[in-house]
Amino acid sequence: MNDMRRTPTSLSFVTAAVVMLAGVLAGCRTFSPTPVEQVPFTDRAQTETRNGITVTVAIPSAEESKALFDVKLYKRKIQPIWVEIDNATGETLAFLPRSVDPEYFSALEAAQKSHWMWSKRANREKREYFYEERMPYVVPAGETVSGFVYANRDLGARWVRVTVIGKRSAEHFEFVFELPGFTADYHRIAEVELYDDDEIVDLDDDGLLAWIEAQPAFVTNKDGSKTGDPLNLVIIGAEEAVWPAFLRMGWDPTAALTAGSAVKTGVFGIFGGAWRHAPVSDLYVYGRPQDIALQKVRSNIHYRNHLRLWKAPVTYRGLPVAIGQISRDIGTRITTKSPTLTTHRIDPDVDETRASLLQDFLWGQSLAVFGWAGGVGEIRMDEPRGNLTGDPFFTDGRRAVMLLVADTVPIEEIERFDWREPGTDRSDAP
Repeated sequence: MNDMRRTPTSLSFVTAAVVMLAGVLAGCRTFSPTPVEQVPFTDRAQTETRNGITVTVAIPSAEESKALFDVKLYKRKIQPIWVEIDNATGETLAFLPRSVDPEYFSALEAAQKSHWMWSKRANREKREYFYEERMPYVVPAGETVSGFVYANRDLGARWVRVTVIGKRSAEHFEFVFELPGFTADYHRIAEVELYDDDEIVDLDDDGLLAWIEAQPAFVTNKDGSKTGDPLNLVIIGAEEAVWPAFLRMGWDPTAALTAGSAVKTGVFGIFGGAWRHAPVSDLYVYGRPQDIALQKVRSNIHYRNHLRLWKAPVTYRGLPVAIGQISRDIGTRITTKSPTLTTHRIDPDVDETRASLLQDFLWGQSLAVFGWAGGVGEIRMDEPRGNLTGDPFFTDGRRAVMLLVADTVPIEEIERFDWREPGTDRSDAP
């Protein structure tokens, strides 16, 4: 009987043949991008006009990007952002792609990251196409130019800034996009009417202070039988002002808590890394979980600032009001008080985290008015209180009240609510 076993030599021959065949087939691959006008991503475009300049921005989804560039750019962590500038100023303008993303990819770099193996001709065509479709730096007078900025991939929501400069001028255009393909924590209330119109009361300064100081002191568990972190902030402002204020300073929406997101959180928890959209647990105010959860992740998922907001049945001079809780994660620990048997350890000095958010809004120049109102009352460092998972915290007991606007507000022009001014000793520090 013949021995049909393959020898090492025959195996090497077969492997080489397979590799050569794959190379031939790959070399025949063609580059077939879909023309921009045939992909409907511009249906979601946003436009703003100011001083003779009209800027339009749109962000293709992962599927639309694949069609536009015949490459799965999102998997390569590239997010093309389409920009169109109509220049009716009478002078040549310059567009700064860095304003869209300080770490943007050049056109040829994005093409290089998208190369196919053994497809020399297709890759050459790809480089030419990526280059031709880039957004130019120069916008001649009386002309309209458009193209893509090859930005780093983002999820959930994205703040886009477009800066255009002339000889002695600069214009900044801001847009906020909710990106398709991401289920955020706040989506569960997106279609829910939390309050009837006749329930909402509009307040003046004195009424607002009285309302804030009458609110619950702490978040609770689902049935309200246990209390947790202090409610230590109030955010006032229209949606078009609040979202950019958070996003421009590096805050991200959190993913909805699902089996998939829980597993992903566990993976990041074990192996490290900064998942910017990791879900947070539900805490309760007004008998319901948070309406919005946001976080600002540092180098690792274990180190993040996160906050929760609950929309209130009041407005201040017509502007929506939300009460919230903010804390800083500084590590993890084992606990039997969580269904996952782990929890993040918070910084006990919750006032410091509250102050860091105030600094974000100061630095981002989105804060128009702020002040301090009474809240939970003082909890001393030497007699801390525990949250729902047993982490200790202390506080001066005040709530930071911040009114946000869409316009730029220099620090020296910020106004104050003349309410409960902190003292100068450490226990009263903001």
